[in-house]
Amino acid sequence: LTPDEYRAKWGLPADYPMVAPNYAAARSALAKTMGLGRKPKESETPAPAKRTGKKVAA
Repeated sequence: LTPDEYRAKWGLPADYPMVAPNYAAARSALAKTMGLGRKPKESETPAPAKRTGKKVAA
């Protein structure tokens, strides 16, 4: 069953949660500690420029 089918079968409202509140809170806290859902921080020092020229034989 999909969540929508489950809700329809049991006559639950569309905003009825599919997981327990404490489980959702624990998963949210875990995701936040892992940094999920955020863009990576920009480094304060820029990366060194890449060398594009070829080495000259001495």
